[in-house]
This record gives sequence, C-alpha cells and structure tokens, in this order.
Amino acid sequence: MKRILITLLVAVMPLMASAQFLEKAANRLEICTVETEYGENSLSGEIEVFQMKDTGKYWLSVGHLGIGGDIVQLNFDPVYELFIPIGDTIDEAIATMNDLKAFFKAQRRSTKEIKGCLAAGYPSDNMETVTLTSRRLLGSKIMEFSVKRDDLVRANYITKSNFGSLLNGLKFYKKLHPNQK
Repeated sequence: MKRILITLLVAVMPLMASAQFLEKAANRLEICTVETEYGENSLSGEIEVFQMKDTGKYWLSVGHLGIGGDIVQLNFDPVYELFIPIGDTIDEAIATMNDLKAFFKAQRRSTKEIKGCLAAGYPSDNMETVTLTSRRLLGSKIMEFSVKRDDLVRANYITKSNFGSLLNGLKFYKKLHPNQK
C-alpha cells in the first residue's frame, strides 16, 4: 500500500507542477508571433510580443536561445526563453520596438546593452544584461540577442524583416484595439 501511494505521489507531482506552469502561461495574452529562421543550420523558432494579463506589461519574447561560443550555437533548450520588457502601455511597447528596429541600421558588430530575463515560460523579476549585436550576412541585417553565462554565450538571431513583421503586427493590434492601454 505504501508503494502504491508513493508511486501515485511521484506520478501526480509533475502534473501539479505543469498545471501551475499552464496557469502562469495562460496569463500571457499573445499579440503577434513570427516564425524565425537563420541560415541553413539555423536557430529557428518563434519571436512574439505579448502582454501579461496580471500586470498589463508588454514583453518581447526573443525565443529559445542556443548555447555555445561566439560563432557556433546549438539549440537544444526548449524550456527557457529570453524576455525583454518593452513597456507598460501599447504606445510604449511600439516606441521601444521602433528603437530596437533602429539598431539594425547600426554599424556592423556594434553592440548595445539592454535588460531582459532568461526564464521558463513567462518573465520573472530576475533581470540581467542582454547584449544586442548588429550583424550582416549576405546582405541581410541581423540582430543577435545574447546572454553570457560563465564561458558560454546563449544567443538567438532575428532578421530585420522578421522584426519588422512583428512590429507591424503590434501596430495592427493597436488599430484593432484602440482603447487598450
């Protein structure tokens, strides 16, 4: 009997944890999402703008980061996402996204530091420094979002066209919901 109870407890614990995770994830109001792909052996995934229903804050999810060095990145972490706070109102979010988009015009290999958090499923208050790097590849303008951990770099790449699509989706959302803050 004792074994059965322990087995049931071990089986139910992940379900309870995932239910709590799903409750937090349901707190995300997805505004717009863009599928990304970078190169042949690419880091791919989704970037998204969303609003947390409980706080009303707008966030940019850069997606799941690869892990490696400055040149080679392997994408095998499907849990942690990089979140960038972009504003308390939709107008602030659009202004921040426009500022980030302007960085695509920076000189090649220019860097800029912003705040963000690497967390599972939804943003936390544990902010850390995120480095933006302007890159060029075969005429494409690419922005690298990276976080340094020990001797490793965790990074993801977004093209200017994908970022522009995300910004246009946010502006369209504002037109559809003019009274939303």
